Amino acid sequence: MAEDLPSIVSRVVKDSLKKLQDENSALKESNLMTRAEAEKLTCNLLMAKLEHSRLEDGMDAELRSTRKEASDLHQKLHLQVQEKIDLESQLVPYRLKVTDLEAAKKADATKVENLEKRSADREVLLGKVEKERDDALAELAEAREEAKKIAAELAQARDEGKKAAEDLARPREEKEELKKQTQELEQSTAQVLTAGFDAALEQVACQYLELDLSKVSICNKVVDGKIVPSED
Repeated sequence: MAEDLPSIVSRVVKDSLKKLQDENSALKESNLMTRAEAEKLTCNLLMAKLEHSRLEDGMDAELRSTRKEASDLHQKLHLQVQEKIDLESQLVPYRLKVTDLEAAKKADATKVENLEKRSADREVLLGKVEKERDDALAELAEAREEAKKIAAELAQARDEGKKAAEDLARPREEKEELKKQTQELEQSTAQVLTAGFDAALEQVACQYLELDLSKVSICNKVVDGKIVPSED
């Protein structure tokens, strides 16, 4: 898995800080050595002065040599101090870079927190939409069951009408009238059923625009979880 930006930034900051600490430790050791050499030089100068006061005539050459050594040491000390100043000036950009990296890390952490919050809100909204969709599908299934019941009652009424016509042996005109009334009743009932079913589909489509209701029909049925045309 690719390393995320906060981890990369954190690692770079740690490496930079470690490098700065190592350079600082080396600089401290160099300063200690410089101080020791300076103290040694001071002692040598004191001893040289004492020796010069006692053996001024015979020790002129040695005194000059000692002074030259002191001058060299002083120059070396000056160079070491200058190196320390240069190192301090080199540390300044690194410190600024560390500050910038820490600020960028905080900004990235804020962005990540906002993204996580937005993702959680979207999950909650998605769960709510899915529940409403399931409720609508359940209501649609109930409407279809009710339509089946009405169709069954209509078929039963049709059979009862036929049986009543046969049992009563009505005249031809009455049979035609009964047949006409039965057809009108069937047509009216079918129209009411179809209108109710279409109204329910329109409500579901209005409430859930993302649902595909093209396969939903009063003439279809559900088999093994799929919508198929009715064989009736």
